[in-house]
Amino acid sequence: MFFFLSTPEYTTTQFNTTKVRVHLRNGIAEVFDKHQDLMGKVENNRIEIETNFENKLEKFSFILQDAVFVVSTKGLDSASDIKETSVYVYAKRVQEINKNTSIEQLSKEYEKKTAILDKEFEKLGSSYEKGVVISAAKPLNSKIMLLQQEVTFLAKALIIIKDIKS
Repeated sequence: MFFFLSTPEYTTTQFNTTKVRVHLRNGIAEVFDKHQDLMGKVENNRIEIETNFENKLEKFSFILQDAVFVVSTKGLDSASDIKETSVYVYAKRVQEINKNTSIEQLSKEYEKKTAILDKEFEKLGSSYEKGVVISAAKPLNSKIMLLQQEVTFLAKALIIIKDIKS
């Protein structure tokens, strides 16, 4: 099986993938070779893959923001004779989870983005609590909305990583 994960800043591909496990809002989907064609939305959640490389089973785990995944038995080139099951994932942002993932670094990024978001709300004369706008003197702009999405993603990533590492 072929696995492809892409964001604006990050791309990874894995060959010899044996299983892809996608955490969706309404459950978990496990994709194996010869899986039926499938499409779904992954929202701020996890995807795990297993590969068999040189007879060693390796596992990779990612946290995704606003992702779409597609399972295809046709592959990239429909004219090709090779018809392996392929899983394509396109996300706004990704955080790989591994032993080198730093909770401290993510926490600093979260605090930095939260401080920037606070300043933007102050400029608008608005207030919010835990990501929810309580009062807005002016309409929210796209910068604030993007910052809110980033802060929410980082908060969820921290929770998931802390849970996995404990």
